[in-house]
Amino acid sequence: MDFPFQNSLQKLWKSKWPFGGIVAFLAVLLTLVLSLFPQFENFELDSYDFRFVIRGALDTEEDNIVIVGIDEQSIIGLQRWPFPRSYHAKVILNLFDAGARLIIVDIEFTEPAKEPRQDMILGGAIRRAGNVILAGKLVTEEFSGRDTRNIYPLPPEKLFLDAGAQWGLANIDEDPDGFIRRYLLFQMHNERRYYPLSLKAYLLLQNDPDITSKITDYGEEFEIGDLRIPKIDFFNMLINFRGPAKSFPTYSYTDIIDDAQFKLPHDDDDTDIFELHKLEGTFKDKIVIIGASAEELQDTKFTPFFGSAGMKTKMPGIEVHANALSTLLRGDFISPQSRWVTILMIFVMAAASMVITKWLKPFRGLFVVMALILGYFLWTAFAFSKLQLWVEFVTPMTAIVLSYIGNVVHQTLTEQRERIRVKKSWEHFMSQSVIDEMLDKGELPKFGGERKELTVLFSDIRSFTTFTESHKPNEVVNALNEYLTEMVDVIFKNNGTLDKFVGDEIMAVYGAPHYFKEHAEKACITALEMVKRLRAMQKKWSANNQDYFQIGIGINSGKMILGNLGSSQLFDYTVIGDDVNLGARLEGVNKQYGTTITISEFTQRAVRRKAKVRELDVVRVKGKKKPVRIFELRGMGSLASIEQDLIIDVFTEALNYYKQLKFYQAITQFKRVLRYFPTDGPTRVYIKRCLDFIENPPPENWDGVYDFTTK
Repeated sequence: MDFPFQNSLQKLWKSKWPFGGIVAFLAVLLTLVLSLFPQFENFELDSYDFRFVIRGALDTEEDNIVIVGIDEQSIIGLQRWPFPRSYHAKVILNLFDAGARLIIVDIEFTEPAKEPRQDMILGGAIRRAGNVILAGKLVTEEFSGRDTRNIYPLPPEKLFLDAGAQWGLANIDEDPDGFIRRYLLFQMHNERRYYPLSLKAYLLLQNDPDITSKITDYGEEFEIGDLRIPKIDFFNMLINFRGPAKSFPTYSYTDIIDDAQFKLPHDDDDTDIFELHKLEGTFKDKIVIIGASAEELQDTKFTPFFGSAGMKTKMPGIEVHANALSTLLRGDFISPQSRWVTILMIFVMAAASMVITKWLKPFRGLFVVMALILGYFLWTAFAFSKLQLWVEFVTPMTAIVLSYIGNVVHQTLTEQRERIRVKKSWEHFMSQSVIDEMLDKGELPKFGGERKELTVLFSDIRSFTTFTESHKPNEVVNALNEYLTEMVDVIFKNNGTLDKFVGDEIMAVYGAPHYFKEHAEKACITALEMVKRLRAMQKKWSANNQDYFQIGIGINSGKMILGNLGSSQLFDYTVIGDDVNLGARLEGVNKQYGTTITISEFTQRAVRRKAKVRELDVVRVKGKKKPVRIFELRGMGSLASIEQDLIIDVFTEALNYYKQLKFYQAITQFKRVLRYFPTDGPTRVYIKRCLDFIENPPPENWDGVYDFTTK
């Protein structure tokens, strides 16, 4: 039972390019579906991180950003945590006295100190410095059991804001895999924007009191005056990380507080090192970011450089702010490629993979596809490093791989079905090894027709009609089947193609559909082996008191038309042309000369280095105007010395006398051959011709050509 559209689907399956396009399109759809899964997104993020590693670290000197970290050395050296706010006041004042341009304190002072005096000291330091940004945050409270949450800002204490401190959000959003790659541009609450620390710092550094009025948000871009910041999502930009942890100049908190007026608990640690920094201008005109860097304070983050150079070091949150501020100051933002462009690239890569797979075999195509993936990755790395463009890698790569796999599966199944079909079609006409070689090389028959240099072999049983009339039908069939089986086996053994049986006649072609240069040689070897096999069968039949028969073989080489020939109801893959007809005529010529294998001058020319032949005649066969030299094939390689001397050499000498009209000398030499080979057919033919010409000389314009009037 045929299903609707079954024929159309089968035709589509067999069509190379249309079905390949469908496979590529399905690969695109599957890729887009897979891209919705979190694991798939993580793969892309990993490739994004790897591009940072390939690009390497960037110089940070021109940023004038300095990190002051509360590290393990600070906690141990000061022998307490948390530090009293008077310590922070001391640090702020020291940095101010050292000429710091801006001081960012990533420490939350959102609640009053236990000792009000501590707040007064810190407030006084903030007022005196006049260039301090403090950290706050937006708090989100979720209520269990209710689908509600409360969001509210938590700024620093009013005392510090009244002292002139600015504040920004310390919130840093993580990606699903826990890494930091993006940075808040703002957060909305009650229709008011709250800016993060680095953006707040950038705004203050512009020295423009109206700068906030120049901020616009156009969806894909966030603009601050002339600065255009590409967004990765509604609230975030991508951080162009300068390198791994400590890419910015980093100093310990104790190095800043340790001046001449401050005494550290241990005398060995109390070196007053900050006095040296003041003299050297370490912090002059610098943007200083103060905050926790010790691992135990739990403010360290995973970033794209985590694990680079074998160093699995997390980055302090203060340095994340430093990288974000550096990105803002330099304006070298990483722009995500448009989603529509990415989808277009997915289609292009899937199509490219399909074309490669269809043009090349799967194994060679695999290397080209791998080169395509490598080339695309190099492009993404270049675009990232030089153009600050995040070109998605994983989705187009997945489309390439899926398209390749899908088309390879289709191609393999199609080729497998085609191999089975071809094998079934040709297994009765040529050997299995030739079919396999033809399929492996992709040399399938071209049924439209073509002209090729080939060799054709015709074989026929002598007096087969008489044989059939004198034997029972089953005896005829058994003998013929045995004979044909042996002959076809020889043809297949020598890479020939069985064209057809016409009764007891065999027609074989060499060099088609699988072409090989030695087609004439293989045909000659086949003919000799066919005679050898027949002699063995004759010996067996004779031992069983069975009659046997002889055969004649004709071989010709030349240009032949090859193709699928016949009617729309019935057709066959065969060869036609004058050179095919000549081969058939040469098989019949054997009857006239009493020979077994006759080849044309064209075949003789192709095998002259190996074949042992004797020239028989120059003839004009029925249906041909141009005469052809014909030869008897005696062997391939050396012959017995008596056969070489008489059948070849003496016969050739006699034939030359015949051509020179020296018929008496010719007869003398021909008789030498008959003395040792009394049944030699060509010698008997020429002796009779010589006698006829002695009695009736040929005309003066005789060209030595013998005309055959019958087939």
